[in-house]
Amino acid sequence: MQPANDTCSSTAGPATQGAIDDLSFDTFQAAMNEMSSIPARPIELAIEAPFQLRTLEVTPAALELRRGGEVTTLEPRVMQVLVALHRAEGRVVSREELLELCWEGRIVGDDSLNRSVSQLRKALAGADDISVDTIPRVGYRLRFEIETPEAAPEPIPARAKSPVSFRTKAVAAVAVLAICGTVGAFTLYVGAPHTWSASGVRPLTQEAGVEMFPAMSPDGLAVAYSAGPGFWVPRDIYLRNVSVGDATPVRITDTPHADESAPAWSPDGDRLAFLREDAAGQCSIVMITPPNGAERVISACSDPYAGLAWLNANELIVGHRPAGARARRLVAIDVTSGRSRALTNPPVDMLGDSAPAVSASGRRLAFRRTAAMGSDSIHMLDVSTRETRSLTGDGWKAAGFTWAKDERTLFFSSNRGGDFGLWAIDAVQESDPRRVTLGMLPLGRMSVDRQSRQIAVETGRIQTNLARIGAGGGASSPITTGEGTDWDPDARADGTILFASDRSGTNQIWAHRPDGRIVRLSDMKASYVYAPRWSPNGQRAIFLGVVDGRTHVYSIRPDGSGLTRLTRDGGPKGRATWGPDGKRLFFTAVSGSGWHLIALDPVSGRASPVPGSRGIAIVERAGARLFARRAGESAIVELDPRSGAPRALPARIDVAGLEAWAPREDGIVHVRGEGPSAELWITGWDGASRRLAPLRQAPRIPFAIATDGSIVTPQLIADNRDLMLINLD
Repeated sequence: MQPANDTCSSTAGPATQGAIDDLSFDTFQAAMNEMSSIPARPIELAIEAPFQLRTLEVTPAALELRRGGEVTTLEPRVMQVLVALHRAEGRVVSREELLELCWEGRIVGDDSLNRSVSQLRKALAGADDISVDTIPRVGYRLRFEIETPEAAPEPIPARAKSPVSFRTKAVAAVAVLAICGTVGAFTLYVGAPHTWSASGVRPLTQEAGVEMFPAMSPDGLAVAYSAGPGFWVPRDIYLRNVSVGDATPVRITDTPHADESAPAWSPDGDRLAFLREDAAGQCSIVMITPPNGAERVISACSDPYAGLAWLNANELIVGHRPAGARARRLVAIDVTSGRSRALTNPPVDMLGDSAPAVSASGRRLAFRRTAAMGSDSIHMLDVSTRETRSLTGDGWKAAGFTWAKDERTLFFSSNRGGDFGLWAIDAVQESDPRRVTLGMLPLGRMSVDRQSRQIAVETGRIQTNLARIGAGGGASSPITTGEGTDWDPDARADGTILFASDRSGTNQIWAHRPDGRIVRLSDMKASYVYAPRWSPNGQRAIFLGVVDGRTHVYSIRPDGSGLTRLTRDGGPKGRATWGPDGKRLFFTAVSGSGWHLIALDPVSGRASPVPGSRGIAIVERAGARLFARRAGESAIVELDPRSGAPRALPARIDVAGLEAWAPREDGIVHVRGEGPSAELWITGWDGASRRLAPLRQAPRIPFAIATDGSIVTPQLIADNRDLMLINLD
C-alpha cells in the first residue's frame, strides 16, 4: 500500500471512564441524518482552507480576495461558487452541482446562480489570466494559468530525513504462481486504438527480503530495481536480465549506510538515475552508466520518497517540498547544470504530488496527487501546453503508474476494488478506469518496456499485528495474529481493543474482545480508515475515514451499528479525539495556513477553530487531560479540556516523531530511534526519562495506552516483497 506520505494515523490515550454521556445514538442520527450513504457536501466557508489564484489570496472564512494591499469582500454565496469552481481544478462544474454545493440543493431560480457568477466575474475582473467561462447548457469552469518562474531556481538544497512511509510487502512466490494459473488472459479495450491482453504472468524475483521500484529498460531486456534484506535496512540498486527466469542479478551499487531507490532509465537506455539517502538523512540524485560506469551526483533533493523519472534526455523529474510548505510539487532538474523548474503546483493544503511517470514521447506526465492521507487522484500534465487535468477524482489510492506504447493507456495499481490490483484508464477519451487483474495479489509500483510487451510490478503485502508491552517495559506478548496489517489501536477500560486493519482485504475498523474474539465493526467503501478512539465511557467510538476522496470523522457503536458521519467539510485531517466529558470532540485539520485544532459539537455538527491552536497536528486524551503536538515542533503541550487552548507543560517534554507518542498517567510514552534500533521511553511530568523496552517497529507507528498502563503497539511480523512480470500482447 502506498501511503499518504506525510502524517498521521493514530496513537491512543487511555480509555479511562469519563463523565457519563447521555446523548443517544438515535439523537446523533436524527441530528446528522447521515448514515453510510453520503451526499455531496455543502461548502462550509467557516472551515474552508485559504488558497492562491495566481496573485490573488483567497480566504473563504473571511469572504476576502486579497491582491497586494487591496481587499475585496464577497457575498457568502459568491465565495461558495468560487470555492466550488476552484476545487474542480479546471473541470466543468454543472449548474446542478453548484446548486448542491452552494445552496445545499434547495430549489432556487436560475437568476440566483447567474447573479452570483456575475458578481464573481466582477470581483475577478482585475486579475490577470483568471476567468469564469460559461459552458452553454452545462455549467461553468474556472480558468487560470499556473504561474511558472521566469528564471530557473537554484538547485534544491538537501533536507533532513522524513519518516519512512508505510509500504506494502510481498506475498510468497507460491501466491505469484497461483495467479499464473488462474488469471488466464484478459482483454482491455481502450477507445479503439489497441486491444491489450496478457499472455502470461511469472515471478521475476524470489529472494528473501524486499525487491522494489522496478524499472524496465527501454529495450525490455533488463529490469533495474532496489533491493535489501528488510524494510528498515538500506537497499542497493540491482540489474537483472528478464529473459532468463533464474538469472543472477548484478549489483550496481554497494553503498554502506545509504538507502538507494527509484531507479529510472534515460530515454535511450544508456544512463540510470536513482535516489540516494545517506545515514545523515541527506538525499541526492545520482546518475551512472550501467553496469560499471562512474557515478555522478546531479543534485541534492528534498524528498527521497516521491519517485524519479526522466522527462527527456536532459531533465529528471523529482519531488520537492519548499521550506515551510506542506504540499510537495514536481520539478524538472537539468542533469548538466542541476537547475530546476516547477512542473506542478498543487493546492497548498494538500500533501502534494509524487510518483511521476512519463510517456515514451515525453509529451504526457502522469502523477499521483494526494489530498490527505488515504486520498489520491491521478493527474496528467500535457508537457507542451502545461495543462493539467484529473484522470481519477474519487480518492482511491494509486501506488504505481506506467504508460502503454499507444501513449493513451495508463496502467496503474489501486485499491479501488478493495485490494491493490492492476487497472487501466484512457488518458485521451474521458472514461472510467477498467480493472485488468482478478485481484488475487496486491500490486504496487510498476514499469513497462517501450514496446508494451512486459510490465514489471511489485507484489506483496506487509504483515503487522498488535502486541502488548507491560507498563514497566520488558518483552512483548502478541494480541492479534493473521495476515494483513493492523494499525492505530485504542484500548477500552474492559480490555476491548479498537484498531484499523486490512485483514479482510479492505480498510475497516475492528475490535479485539477480552475473550480473544476479533470482530469487524465497519463495512465501508473507504480508501483508508485510521485513528479510532473510544469515548470516555466506552459506549461509542469515533474514527477518521476517507470516502470519495473526502476525510470525515465518523461515529460507530461498539457492536458496529449506527455508523454516522459527524463532519461536513471533508478536508484533510490528522487526528480526532473526545473531550474529557464525552460531549465534545476535537480534531486537527490543515488549510493554507497550516495545521489547526477544531472543536466539534457532534449533535449540531457545528465546528469552530480553537484560538491559538495554529500548528497543532496531533491531539490525544489521557483521562481528563488533553495533549497535543505541533507540526515542526518537538514539545508536547497540554490543552484546556473545555476550550482546547494550548499551554506549556511545567517541564518540557520533547518527542522525536509527530505521531510516535501517547500520554499516560505518569508522563508521555514515546519512541526513540527507528527500525531495528527503535525503543520505547517514558518521560515523566518532571522531565526525567527512562527506557521501557525495545520495539519491533512497524511502518505505522501509533500505539495506545491501556487502563493498566501497558502499551498496545503494532509490530512488524513479515517483511518480504517480490517482483513479477506480466507479458502483454
